[in-house]
This record gives sequence, C-alpha cells and structure tokens, in this order.
Amino acid sequence: MPEHAFSCRCGALQGTLTQTSPGEGCHLICYCRDCRAFAHHMGVADQLYPGGGSPLYQVLPNRIAITRGADQIACARLSPKGLHRWYAACCDTPLANTVGTSRMPLAGMWAPLFRDPEALGPVVTHGFTKAALPGGPKKDRGIGRMFGRLLRRSVSAYLSGAARVSPFFDAAGAPVVRPEVLSAEARRAAFATEPGKQD
Repeated sequence: MPEHAFSCRCGALQGTLTQTSPGEGCHLICYCRDCRAFAHHMGVADQLYPGGGSPLYQVLPNRIAITRGADQIACARLSPKGLHRWYAACCDTPLANTVGTSRMPLAGMWAPLFRDPEALGPVVTHGFTKAALPGGPKKDRGIGRMFGRLLRRSVSAYLSGAARVSPFFDAAGAPVVRPEVLSAEARRAAFATEPGKQD
C-alpha cells in the first residue's frame, strides 16, 4: 500500500498516510472564511490558494499514523460549536480538521504537510467558493464527487470496524487533548483580513 509522509514545519511531528487506492482521498480547496481565518491564526496564510483557498486532503482518520511527536498534537476551535482544528503545537502547523466526535470518520488534512503534495493527485473539488476572495473561483466544483467518495469511505470504515480509529480521538471517543476555543481577541485577529468583514 502506498504511503505519503508528512511533517510539521519544524519536523518535531511526523507521520504517514496510508492509502489503498486513489479513491481513498479527496484533494480539495476550501474557500470558507473559517478555514481561511485559521490559516491566518496559524501563520500559514502564505500557503493559501489565490482567492484565499485552503488546500486540504480529505481522508479516513484510521489511515493517518503519527510516527513521531504525538505529544505535540493540540486542538483549537474558532467558536464553541466550530470544527476541531488539530495542529502541531511545536510550530503551529495545521494538521487536520475534524468534527467533534470520532463517530464521523473524516479528517481534512492540511495538504502542505506532505513532502510531496502532488502525489496526492490533482485537486478535484472547490468548495464554498461564494466566500472566496477576489481572484478565486466563482463556482463550486466536484462537490457531488466529494460527498459520494466520503459516503463510500464511511460505509467501508464502518463495515471494517475502523470507523472510530483516529490519532485525534482515544478508544472511548474523547479528543486526545482538550480543545481550546479561541478568545474573542484572537478570533477577531484571525478574521481581520476579511475585506469589509470583522468578527
């Protein structure tokens, strides 16, 4: 099975993503304001696509293995109801986005983590383009394909018993570290780059 190596910016956290076929993941660009704000909060806005798109690779969490630096895993939320946004505390490198439970086998990994992002295959989905900044795409693309693949992967994970296996949640389904909700000041700073919109 092919493996794709990844690491945080300083190298303290490293891991591999194991895939059994090209259809095991979805390479996408998300243009939502929250993903863009988190990139600014983490200091990686220079890695956004034109129009403020966040490069992500959507996979089953059980395919992700942290081989070094698991103690550096941290988690933030933009709001009390926001996604769990996992990152490497050693250098503030985004790792992945998940919902707040391991019952949903989904992780949107930060694509620049990978040593060879091109090995993940071409970008097949542009999402939330209505929130794109000038220079971004005008219409969503590949959303149906993304959700179709997600459904197939989820069903397969449940049938195999691997749906709740994740480096971000323990065997009981609890986050491996306590998520921290951004303060009002940090949230305002994260969204401050949005033209004409302040949170």
